[in-house]
Amino acid sequence: MKGIKKHFTATAVVHDADGRVLLVYHNQFDRWMCPGGHVEPGELPDEAVLREVLEETGLRVQILPNGEFTGMEDAHASVLRTPFCILDERIAPGHHHIDLVYRCMVEEGEGMPRANPNESRAVAWFSTDEVAEWDETRTFANVREVILRSAERLRQEQG
Repeated sequence: MKGIKKHFTATAVVHDADGRVLLVYHNQFDRWMCPGGHVEPGELPDEAVLREVLEETGLRVQILPNGEFTGMEDAHASVLRTPFCILDERIAPGHHHIDLVYRCMVEEGEGMPRANPNESRAVAWFSTDEVAEWDETRTFANVREVILRSAERLRQEQG
């Protein structure tokens, strides 16, 4: 599709040990969103998602495994963290975000999240039951769906 601006972004669905999800109230979109943003030139997507979460919430997270194989590290190649999913988000006519969405877990011992006023008005933890009840005035349908699928995968992994 010629003429469409496509930007690569990286987003984190951040969970805690209680199964809650961390969201920011995004200034531009006026909705609760997962932390994330543009992949900077020269930056890998898995580096970008960790940076964005730290910038937007003040918290350090770990990317959860998503079935990538490991042990392949040599002078010519290394394995990057595999996103949970990749979304083609239509932000505006002629403007798309190719969003690499990662499942993350807040690191143990991290304190309370804090909002970055340049990005959001608030940051808070929510249960997935709460998020499941939200409509388009609280978050976008695709954001809600990714959160719920990520939470379900986490429940399956924790058995």
